[in-house]
Order: sequence, then structure tokens, then C-alpha cells
Amino acid sequence: MKRTLILLCLLLMPVSALSADGKSTVPTAAALIQHVATRIGADGFSARFFQESPLKAIGIVETAEGQVWFRKPDKVRWEYETPDRLHYVTDGETLWIHSVDDAQVWTGSAQAFFGKSGGARFLADVATVTERFTPGTPTRTKGAFHLDLTPIKPEDPLDRVSLSIDAATYDITRVVSTARTGEETTLTFSRFERTLPALSRFTFDIPEGAMVSPLQ
Repeated sequence: MKRTLILLCLLLMPVSALSADGKSTVPTAAALIQHVATRIGADGFSARFFQESPLKAIGIVETAEGQVWFRKPDKVRWEYETPDRLHYVTDGETLWIHSVDDAQVWTGSAQAFFGKSGGARFLADVATVTERFTPGTPTRTKGAFHLDLTPIKPEDPLDRVSLSIDAATYDITRVVSTARTGEETTLTFSRFERTLPALSRFTFDIPEGAMVSPLQ
């Protein structure tokens, strides 16, 4: 579970993206992060996600999909629908992990589990991304900006995180996380809903009869 979340753990063209002669330009990393942090829906949104995790040793790709909700500064609800129904819910302080099919719940401190800047926190509040990562120089392909992030601390389990950002809406549409072990996970986001999710979305009532265990 922790590996999954760590690896997870991570736009109308504005006038500022055009030069005087009408040619597209690439903003600095700081400007790009600021655009993402102030885009429509930055305070909270939901989206569909599709996850791909290649297992190179056996030549297959594990996939999963579901729905995510984010709300500044640190509230996340991440629901895997396939292949297993697994829900991660945090209000910024407490983390609940619910295996729906196994009727099991794990609960504990979100910060102890992820670390202060870990997990998917930067997707809830992208302005915090520089607390954990050093951004590289952005590049651009048709319709998207690309930004590589390098962890500040050498003990960070991630080696690199690469973001794809829609050049019209500044939504983060893809996150590729590469662990120091070489394992790679790609998250692709779609069907954005830019309505602020209710606070109740980020709390969790333990189902009757569920087996409850503390997070280790």
C-alpha cells in the first residue's frame, strides 16, 4: 500500500504564454508552478485517474483506475475501483485506508505515514511542490508543458517526478514517478470537475463489522 501511494507520491492559452510576435514561449519553472497553483479549480477538484506500473522483470504492466478528490491544503480522497477496491482518505491529519472487498480498515497519522511533504500532497496544493523537489527547466510540446522534479533529500525514495501540464487550463494531466529502484508509475488524469469538494468527502466512517488495524 505504501509503495503504491509513494509512487503516486505528484489549460485557454493565457496571453503570458505568447511572445509579442505570437509565438508560444515556455514560462520559467516558478511561473509555471504559479500558473498551476492559481488555475481554475486549484482550491479543490476531482478527476478520473488511470495508473500504469510496468513490471519489467516479467514483461507486464499492472493497471488500475478510479476517482480522486483534492482540496487545499492537504485533503485527499483516492479511490481505486479496479482491479481492487481500495480507498485512501485523509483530512490532512488522519489517514484511513479501506480495503472494501476484504472489509479491512487501517488508520493512523497521515504525516507519520507519508512524511510532511509526501504522498499526493503536492497535487492538493501544488505550491508546496518545492518543499520536497527542485524543479528543472520546463519544456513544451504541442498542447502541454513538461516539468521534471528532483527530490531535495538524497534519502527520498523517488529519483524523479515528471509532470505534464495542459497548456490551456494548467491542469496536471500526467504524473510519472520513478523510484530509485527504477520502478516507474504513470498516473493520467482526465474528466476534471473543478467544483470544490465538500469537507465531508475527506472524512471516513468505519463500516460496521470491519477489521480495524493501526498503520505501521
